[in-house]
Formats: sequence, structure tokens, C-alpha cells
Amino acid sequence: MPEFRARLPPGRRSFAAVAGAVLLSVALAACTRQAPPPDEKPPAASAGGPVYGHSLSDADGKPQALSQWKGKLLVLNFWATWCAPCVAEMPDLDNAQQEFAARNVVIVGVGTEAPARVREFREQHKLHLRLLAGGYDALVLARELGDSQGVLPYTVLVSADGTVLQTQTGPLQPGQLRSWLASVP
Repeated sequence: MPEFRARLPPGRRSFAAVAGAVLLSVALAACTRQAPPPDEKPPAASAGGPVYGHSLSDADGKPQALSQWKGKLLVLNFWATWCAPCVAEMPDLDNAQQEFAARNVVIVGVGTEAPARVREFREQHKLHLRLLAGGYDALVLARELGDSQGVLPYTVLVSADGTVLQTQTGPLQPGQLRSWLASVP
């Protein structure tokens, strides 16, 4: 490797390093954002299933029991501040929360980081939807709700009684969340 660097002028070395980093990022993204087969069903969950047994801290560090949203249509979006597709879909989730709030819908972003980082992100992006900071516990809950690949973002639609209705591995497609919400009576 040192011989290779010696042959490249300084400007080309920087370009080669950046190009290598971009290619590595694209390769990793392709490996971690594989969508499930179209016939994959949401995980089987009994009424009240694994959702309502969890409590996670919010962005201000206060514990929030997921059972407080029992009786509502609940969207859980698992995300991280370092995940570009996660960050990209946040404005649409925020808008959908405001749009569907009157229909007994709650959209909750479940961050995989510490409360301080999630709070900073919320303030930086001026978000209104509820954000939890679950850390490792968020990943455990995502796995219980069917994220067997550990991919972020991961979105789950939960009925008012706690039954998992829909899941999406990777970013939501345009209009997908609104279609899910419109299809529930």
C-alpha cells in the first residue's frame, strides 16, 4: 500500500481515499437495506403482544411506557441519527403525525441512541412527533417486532389492541405510510 500512495500526487490521494470511502458506504448500505420478499408477513403477535410490555426513555430522559398508546393506531419507526435513510424520512413522519392525529394515530420515532443525542436531533430538525431514546433496548424491541435483519429504518404499524399489522424493513416508500393508515378502519 505505501508504494501505491507514493505514486499518487497529493490531490489524487485524497480523491482515492474519498472514492474508496464512498464505495464502501454504498456496499454496506446495499447489504443492510435489503427489503424483505413481497410475500413476507408481519410477525405473529397476539393482542397486546410484545409492544405494550416495553418502556423506553424519551428524548428528555423520562421513562415512557408504550402501553400509554394502547387503544390507538401506533406507528413505531426505529431509527438512528447516523442513518441517512432514517433522517430522510423524518420530515414525512412528522407531517403524517400532524395529519393523522385526529384519527387516533400516534407516530413514535424510536431512536437507538442516548436521550441527549435524540433530543439534540429533535431540536436541530424541529420535529414535533414523539421521539424515544431506546438505545440497545430499541434494537431488542425491533427484533421482537420482526426486524430479524437488524436494519434501520424499520417501521411497524400496530393496531389499537397491540397486533402488528404491517412492517417495513428499510425506508418507507412515498405514500406507503399514508396507505397503511388509510387501510385501517
